[in-house]
Order: sequence, then structure tokens, then C-alpha cells
Amino acid sequence: MSTEVWLPEVVILLLGGTVVAFVAFAFGIVPIVGFLLAGIVIGPGGLGLVQDPDLVEAAAEIGVILLLFTIGIQFSLGQLARIQRVIFGGGGLQVGLATTLTAGVAMALGVQWQAAVFTGLLVALTSSTAIVLKLLADRHEMESQQGQAALGLLIFQDLATVAAFFLVPILAGQGGSGADVGVAVLKAVGVVVAVLVLARRLMPPILERVARTCSPEIFLLTVVSICFGTAWLTSLMGLSLSLGAFLAGLIVSESEFSQHAMMEILPLQILFSATFFVSVGMLVDVRHLLANLPVVLGVVMVVLVLKTATTGVAVRALGIRAPVALLVGVLLSQVGEFGFVLLQAGAAVGLTPGGAGEEGVRIFTASSVLLMVATPFLARGGGALALRMEARERGRQEGTGSAPGSSGEGEPGGDVPVALPPLEDHVIVAGYGAGARQLVPLLLGRGVPCVVATLSPAGA
Repeated sequence: MSTEVWLPEVVILLLGGTVVAFVAFAFGIVPIVGFLLAGIVIGPGGLGLVQDPDLVEAAAEIGVILLLFTIGIQFSLGQLARIQRVIFGGGGLQVGLATTLTAGVAMALGVQWQAAVFTGLLVALTSSTAIVLKLLADRHEMESQQGQAALGLLIFQDLATVAAFFLVPILAGQGGSGADVGVAVLKAVGVVVAVLVLARRLMPPILERVARTCSPEIFLLTVVSICFGTAWLTSLMGLSLSLGAFLAGLIVSESEFSQHAMMEILPLQILFSATFFVSVGMLVDVRHLLANLPVVLGVVMVVLVLKTATTGVAVRALGIRAPVALLVGVLLSQVGEFGFVLLQAGAAVGLTPGGAGEEGVRIFTASSVLLMVATPFLARGGGALALRMEARERGRQEGTGSAPGSSGEGEPGGDVPVALPPLEDHVIVAGYGAGARQLVPLLLGRGVPCVVATLSPAGA
């Protein structure tokens, strides 16, 4: 392909995303929504300024890989071990409930059971890992209780998606068996375990050796190679690229140079992640959306209620409080990027959402993108509702109506009003990160009064 063919579309893609995102920012809309809207405007279903789907898809896949890699760097194997109950207990319950309820609703409407189960898998397995983890990271809630619960359920969904790809041909009557699904799941778990074991043994000395060269170029190339190489290897074993990229981040997180790697890769991640969200918006056919708006909105409401309810029940079953369970349910209420991949796999063997053929595919796609656009606003509304639930719980426990912002570790975010004693000659610590947690006990131990100002409810 010559430069004259692809360069204009790349320029339009970047320029359109920048302009619309800037306008969205001016109106107080989060950047993710701005990028999605940009894709709707410039895509084939909008003004038609970008027509090459292969070019956009390639850039979008790079964006997903880099986004999940940087999020994986922020975790450690120890942290994931602590949430294994959430991953397998909560994740299994959420997927089972959502698949069963969605399939039941579809069959009650006259859909054949094969198409009904396929629709249930589309709804249950494909919350948007990219959007949810991006929102949590931007709000500094990855370490919160809702952040850990959401991460655990998303990891299970990624693992279960592998089995779903083997199940789709079976549902369509095109060969395979239940044993194939079991083998696929065992293979997925085996790959994850092997990668994580190698992470502790192999990666720290490699990154240390590279860092000793004091060459930013070599270090960046090494980190990018680890990121894309791990994602590629896991994809060869049938796992999703996003899970492979997340595992690559976990590998690097075991090294003392993880923060250095994070800073080197972040500019690339920002660029390509924006491209990913623009590409999702480009899937929407605006004219078809407007012509079928009541049906699309109806599907949006059904998916929203089903996913919020089943996710909330699964999180609540783990013993997590109702306000947090509600917030996690709202966060995971959308159908994400891998829903489109599973959708294509089903369409190739004759399975479509609700058994409605091409029309079902188009309505499901439009509904999914609208849910993605709505996720930041739903998360904000869910957080406010969770705070009110928290206030009522505290009021019942204490016999008084406490402030909605009262919050403890792992609770939904919000302002935390506190009564400070009068202090003089004290130290103000801005933020309560790892350094501050070491500094504050040292100050108090020396008799120096201090005040910590933090946006983190868990820190407060």
C-alpha cells in the first residue's frame, strides 16, 4: 500500500479524534467518550472520512495491547493471588448467571436455544476490559475494593472467552465436543500459570542487564518486545491479545525497573489507546441507529439491567458490601471490544444475536457502542448512588444520618469530611502513596504533627 493511500486516513483519524476529544473536554465529558464520538462522526456510518477498516483495526489492536500492558505493570503477582477467590468464585458466578438469564429471556421471546445461548455468551463474557480499567486507573481506584473486584471478574471473562470460541461451532452444529471446551480452558490456565512462573525467574535479571546499558533506546525496545511478544505467544495458544498484554505487564511488574518501563511506554499507550476508542465508534451506522432507535435503546436497557444485576449479585455473594457490589455491577454493565470478535465468530457459522440475522448484528453493535459511551456517566451515577447507600447504612448502624461522603478503605469514592484538630508547625503531606506511607510514621514517631491530603477514599 502506497503512502498516498493510507496517510490521509491516518491524519483524519488522529485529527478527528483530537478535535472531538477537545470539544468533549470543553463540555466536561471524559476523553473516552470523546474518542468514541469521534469514531461515530468520521467513520463509514457517519461522514465516511475514514474507509479502511483494516488500517483502523490494526491501530486499535495495538492500542488495546499497550493499554492492558501498562495496567498490568501496576499490579503484582501477589496482588492477583489475593483476589483469586474473586476471579474464580465471583467471575464464575457472574458469567453463569448472566448467560442463563439472557438466554432465558431470549428463549421466552421465541429465539431458538442455540442462538439464545450465543446471545447469553455475548452479554456475559465481554465487558470492556479497556474501558473499565482505564476508568479505574484515571480515578485512582485500581487498589480500591471495587477496582480489585472488577479486575477479578474481567480476568475470568477473558479466560472464559477462550472456551466460548470453541463452544460457538458446537452450538452451530459444526463439529467439536464438550471435551474440546475443557481442553481449551485447561490450556488457557496452563499458559497463564507458565507465564507467571517465568516472570519471577526470568524477567528481573533481563531488565536489570538492559538497564545497566543506560540506553533509553535499548530499554524501550526491550519493553515493547516483551509486551508484544507475550501478547503474540498467548494469542497463538488461543488466548486473547488483551490477556497476553496484561500478563506481559505483570511480568515486568516483578522487576525493580517496572516504573521506568511504565514511563517509557506511556506516551505510546496514550496515542494508540485513543485510536482504539475511535475505531470502536466507527462501527456504528448512524442512519441505521436513528431508524431503529427504540429497538436499540430497548436492547441497551435490557443488557444494562441484566449485567448490573448479575454482576452485583456475584460480587455480593463474595461478602462484599452492597454499595461496592452496585458500583462494580454498573462498571461492568457494557458489552466490550471482544464482544465484536465473538460476534464475528458467531456470524461466520450462522449464529447471530437473538437469531435475527444481519439486522441483529447491526442492532447489537449499535447497542454495544452506546453502552460504551454511557459507561463513564453510569459509573459516575453508580458512585453517587453507592455513596447514598453507604450513608443510609451508617445512619442505621449509628442511629444518626452521617455524611454521604463518609468512607472507609475500599469504599466508593467521594469527598471525605473530617474534623481536624488545631495544629501549629505541622507538616502537610500531599497524597498518600508508597513514599507518604513511609514518611508519616517517621514524622509521628519524632513527634512532628502532620496532615495528609488525599483524593483516595482508601487512603483517607
